Amino acid sequence: MTEVTLDEAGPIHALELWDAAGGDAIAAALGHALPAAGRSAGIEGRQVLRQQPLVWLLDGAGFDPAAIALALGPHGALTAIGGGLMRARLSGPGWRAVLMHDGVFDAEQAAFGPGCTAATIIAHVAVTLHVIAEGQCEVLVPASYAEPLVAGWRRVAAGLA
Repeated sequence: MTEVTLDEAGPIHALELWDAAGGDAIAAALGHALPAAGRSAGIEGRQVLRQQPLVWLLDGAGFDPAAIALALGPHGALTAIGGGLMRARLSGPGWRAVLMHDGVFDAEQAAFGPGCTAATIIAHVAVTLHVIAEGQCEVLVPASYAEPLVAGWRRVAAGLA
């Protein structure tokens, strides 16, 4: 059976890079390169998710926002956004089918595996998907719509059982 849980998102920052000149300094501050489109990078408690062509989400408490902002300089912006998001976790064999309900992104494609990310729309709401493991996906959802979206996923998951 697929389990769906909902928690506070915790600290998340949006990193916008306005030009390529800031990329090397940010990579040095992070300890690794910024991930490519549709990918994530990092360690547990400290993930960098590629969300848009020039936007990455810094997910976790292990980041030093002041050091990253200093490294970024005039080449972009770092904005705390965690308070506006909730984290839904879908785990179990049917998580992909649950995300397909009211979604436009093909979460069932085999290439969408661990370490992959996608910014998409589900039930008319912008969400960010992050595949954590073969049987688990985290979804960053706007706090204002998290409860009804998760309630719908729970109904779909129950129907799959």
